[in-house]
Amino acid sequence: MTDVATAPAKLNIAAVVSEFLQEQGRRLSAKRLSKYRQVLDLFCIYLDGYWPGESQEAYDRVTKMGGTFCTWFGPERIPGGYPEFLGYYMSHKVMGGMETKRAAGTVMKLFAEWLAGKGYIREPEQAVERSKRASKQLPSTEDACRILEACAAKPPRDRVSNEIEDHFSVVRVEPGKIWLTPLSGGPGTVLGPIPVPARASAILGVNWDVSGVVGKTSRGWRLMEVWNVSAI
Repeated sequence: MTDVATAPAKLNIAAVVSEFLQEQGRRLSAKRLSKYRQVLDLFCIYLDGYWPGESQEAYDRVTKMGGTFCTWFGPERIPGGYPEFLGYYMSHKVMGGMETKRAAGTVMKLFAEWLAGKGYIREPEQAVERSKRASKQLPSTEDACRILEACAAKPPRDRVSNEIEDHFSVVRVEPGKIWLTPLSGGPGTVLGPIPVPARASAILGVNWDVSGVVGKTSRGWRLMEVWNVSAI
């Protein structure tokens, strides 16, 4: 958390984003520029909604003066938003298709490199590396989610005696099966093995998050509903 200045930065995040898009517009097709704009619009929405690194008190003070995160702070605050935006936010809050999620990592990587080239930020390596991982992980999580959704949509052959609705952490993966720990159940609670298509187990990784419903039948635990998958 930082001390909130009594006035907005002379060069704020919104202005830097606009400058970046203007420069990219000179070399990109209209279709590709639209994708860049879409990703950065989402990033600004995230920053203005989540205020990474700032307190409720800071939010209250700035918004009372008519400011937002992007109109108040300078570009040095941009890298601090990368981890949550490319991890949690893009996976859990953005309903766009795979194309948008695939583009997010690439666009944010180029944005970080451009910021460093302009001298707006120092040491962009962490932001660039996070962007590279997102380029691979976000499409993979979308694939895994679609496979698990289809698997969960098939009604179980046995009566369900217990259901748990939660976020689940993947604690073990083997071909065709996974083991999950519910967020509310603590690290000692492990549900599994849960049968899943081999295509899904080939994608899923330990510590990935699966949100939905898991049910217990006479044959063991089964996926009942799957809403989202993220590599957090």
